[in-house]
Amino acid sequence: MGPINIAGGQRPLANRRSSKIMDFKVSARKWRPQKFSELIGQEHIVRTLTNAIEFNRISHAFLFSGTRGVGKTTTARILARVLNCEKGPTIQPCGICSLCEEITQGHCVDVQEIDGASNNKVEEVRELIDNVQYATSSARYKVYIIDEVHMLSKSAFNALLKTLEEPPPRVTFIFATTELIKIPETILSRCQCFEFKPLSNIQITKQLEMICEQEGIQIEAKGLEEISKVGSGSMRDAQSLLDQVIAYSGKKIDTSSVESVLGIVGGTTLKLFADHLRKREHAELIGLVQVVANQGKDLVLFCRSIMEYLRNLLMVKVSRNPENLLNTNSCDLNVLKKQADCIHVDELQQMFSILSRAETEIKRSSLGQMVFEMAILRLTETRPFKNIDNLIHKINQTEMMPEKLPVTFVTESDSVVPPIQSTPPKTQPENHSLNSSSWAKLRKEVSRKRPAFEHYLDKCQMVVLNEKEIQLMFSDAFTLEMVETTENIKFIKDIVKSISGYEVQVVLKLGEIIPSNLSINTQEKKNLNDENQGVQKTESEIIQDALDIFGGTVVK
Repeated sequence: MGPINIAGGQRPLANRRSSKIMDFKVSARKWRPQKFSELIGQEHIVRTLTNAIEFNRISHAFLFSGTRGVGKTTTARILARVLNCEKGPTIQPCGICSLCEEITQGHCVDVQEIDGASNNKVEEVRELIDNVQYATSSARYKVYIIDEVHMLSKSAFNALLKTLEEPPPRVTFIFATTELIKIPETILSRCQCFEFKPLSNIQITKQLEMICEQEGIQIEAKGLEEISKVGSGSMRDAQSLLDQVIAYSGKKIDTSSVESVLGIVGGTTLKLFADHLRKREHAELIGLVQVVANQGKDLVLFCRSIMEYLRNLLMVKVSRNPENLLNTNSCDLNVLKKQADCIHVDELQQMFSILSRAETEIKRSSLGQMVFEMAILRLTETRPFKNIDNLIHKINQTEMMPEKLPVTFVTESDSVVPPIQSTPPKTQPENHSLNSSSWAKLRKEVSRKRPAFEHYLDKCQMVVLNEKEIQLMFSDAFTLEMVETTENIKFIKDIVKSISGYEVQVVLKLGEIIPSNLSINTQEKKNLNDENQGVQKTESEIIQDALDIFGGTVVK
């Protein structure tokens, strides 16, 4: 096919197509506010700047800080038009005069926008300072807008100090930054500082709804809510996401299309996740994460969605009117109440903390799915915190026991010395087929399988060990609380079964531990005497020594 002959001044087809494409503007540019009254979510800043203009109290240096996409650069451009409009300075720039149009199009020589990231050297700042000394060409004020000003070097900041402190007349500096902490204090003290707030989901949703109405886009309210959430307080991010969704779905957009484009998880999946979580179903939760990952969903957004769902559950539990506190109107309040009844407040708080840490770790790790799965398993291990008041009460009861308790001895034929009953009552070992050697074997197995658990056994006394049960007496309430978990009880049962073959019940009690040297039979006394450097003592002498040490009495 030969070349197309261009006749009659008709533009080539390629040029016509190119022109049509270039006519398109992204929503963030097309719907950028042009007046203070059009700014969203920054009423405190609008009021301050408006009053400064009306009262002719215009500062020579401003510092705008805040997260991305909240209106810092937009406000700086509006302020430049406000100062230089032919009708001004005025809070309502006309937008049609030559200066307003030049500033809007970025062609005004007296209003310069400088990227602090690429012009951060001291030489470039010195060149700027030299130009500051010259008078304006056509505008009323010479305005310098320096974006990402925190990227300037230390020497560049120092070069600005003198000019900021004593600027030439009709010169205004407007600095914008997302990292206020990196700005030197010497710069901050010379500027009027304004902190821009992240926009709420409701504010973003209303703006997106207006844009869709003006553009003739049909979109479900739930879809707009999801876009607003992902925007995370940034209007520019939300508008860019809206453009992306429109490019995918066209003029008619449903919620499922929004979820597919943005990689977010729907409410049905979150409800299912919460059901598995309250039932502590490990396999189902991991399987659900795998399904979400295979669908190409963003795990970070999935993590945030779960955090938001847990937050809604928490609001349902602690508030009388939770419908006013929920992050979205689309939540099924009845479902939330039903799920919240099965989860303690402490558990929800623990789960939220786990997921908060996991979100950061997923972003940093190249194995995001594995990190997320480990976090999910930690969620299933959460349990309500013990009541601190009850725990303190138990500890105080233990500490209030008398320092010296009466001790009772019986005849040598008895293998156990029953004590006098005290508070709480002491349970003594019974005659059983499993003897003390079984307890020694149990300790040995515990030391081999879970060495850390043996620390708890050092603080207890075995009082019953037979074919039916094992009873352990603990001297303090805290250790008892640590041991009496379902996992630990099962562990003790398995150890006893492995050494004896018996399926026993584990009973844990709080009481006084009797010193082992008080239960002395005849053979033990003989061995003790033989080991005591050959010194022979009579039975009455041994009893008297025990009475002197422990303050006991002999009961016949």
